[in-house]
This record gives sequence, structure tokens and C-alpha cells, in this order.
Amino acid sequence: MPDPYIIRVASQKGGVGKTTISVNMACALQSNGYRTLLIDADTTNPSVGFHIGLEKSNIGYKQLLYSKAQLRDIISVHGPTGMHVVTGTINSKPFVAGEEEIRKLIQNLKKTSYNFVVVDTQPGYYTQGIAKYVDENLLVATPDMPSLASIIRVADMLNSEKARHSLIINRVRNRKYELHRREIEEMYEGRIVGSLPEDDIVPISIEEHIPAYIMDYRNRFAKSVQQLSRYYGSGNVYQEEGSSATRKRRFWSRILKR
Repeated sequence: MPDPYIIRVASQKGGVGKTTISVNMACALQSNGYRTLLIDADTTNPSVGFHIGLEKSNIGYKQLLYSKAQLRDIISVHGPTGMHVVTGTINSKPFVAGEEEIRKLIQNLKKTSYNFVVVDTQPGYYTQGIAKYVDENLLVATPDMPSLASIIRVADMLNSEKARHSLIINRVRNRKYELHRREIEEMYEGRIVGSLPEDDIVPISIEEHIPAYIMDYRNRFAKSVQQLSRYYGSGNVYQEEGSSATRKRRFWSRILKR
């Protein structure tokens, strides 16, 4: 890769596992030999540090945006993986970053030697104007209609901005009341890059401040995260789909909006 591939992990609603995916995907990419930077850009409720045992870090994203500090001065190192992390500033009041600061940050990140930059953001569509500057907006949904409906609205707005997006389905239990992947494919206008199962290891890992991916490589969740890492590591990025599939998804998207 000529420069870092920047992935913004996003959702319209909270509680879908956005931060869990950001943390574990970044760990998997780093463990597979890709230099990875994880940024907690959630300016209302930063929690990446809590997930990986860096909850006491008191310098991070806000300083990176507004101070003259260099990236190397802000970075924390995650000991078990060697991954670089820019945590959120825990004692900072919620704030909204300016679009110009976001644009400059992305430009500076593009000059670094990382292979991947994973950016965790708070719930919401636009999230500080970052959507149109990153290489990909990885949307997170659970397999239920309220979650998917919110994602379809976000995808529609991203399409209007010509911002690239894809979808990952999280907390899959394979219950009869859940939306099946085929149903989601019919309604979502974009590429589904994977699905992650509901696994008891996840709440345990959060409580222990150890990412599930490195806590137990054999659990179902870790194996699915590994598949996601391989997807990105193999260079599989967003591609336009055939016209018939696109028309079909747009039809279902319009129905859902109504």
C-alpha cells in the first residue's frame, strides 16, 4: 500500500459494538504484520483506552487536533501487540472537531508509514466531517430492522457525499427472529465485509481490558475478526457492484425509508 488505508468505524445508533470491532480489528491487523494505528475519535464517550488497558492515558485525540504536539508525542503503545494507539482524552468535555482540523489530520496521517489507520467515532452520520476524507466508512449494524434502517439512512447520505462505505454485521446469534444475511444484502446498498457472532468472550474481555482477539485466539469472535483482517490485508476494498444488484438494493432501500 502506498500510504495508510484509513478506515472509519461508524454507526448511527449506539450499542452495536463499534468500539469492540475497532479495537479487535486493529489488533488483528497489527498481529498479522501490518503497522496499525488505532485512533479514538469519539469526542463524547471515548472508551478505546478502557478496552485495551490504557484507560489512564490523559493525552490523545484532542491534543492531536488542537495542540502543536506531533503524532509521535501523542501515541501510546499497546504492549501485547505493539499496536500504536491515540486514545481519547478522558477528562475532556465533549466537543465537536472542526472540519478543517479533520482534513489536516487526515492529510498528515496519509504521510505516515502505517499500513492501516482505524478510527473509532461516536454514533452519528457525519461525525465531525470525517466521513468524506477517509478511505472507507465501515458501518456497524446488528441483525435487526431498527439497526439496519438507521444504517440505510446513513448509507444514503454517504452516497450523496460520494463517500465510500461498507457494512459489518455484529452480534449475530442465528436466531429465527434475526434478519438473515441475504435479507440484509437485498436492502443495503454496498458491500458486506463480514459478520461477527455474539460471544461471551467479548464482555469478559472488556471487563479484563484485554481485546477478545488476543484473549483467546480459538473463540468464534476472534476467528471472525481474523477473517476480517485477512479481507483488508489481501487488498479487497470496495468495488461497485452490478447494476441489477444495485437496482434491487435501491428498491428495498426505498421501501424501508417509506
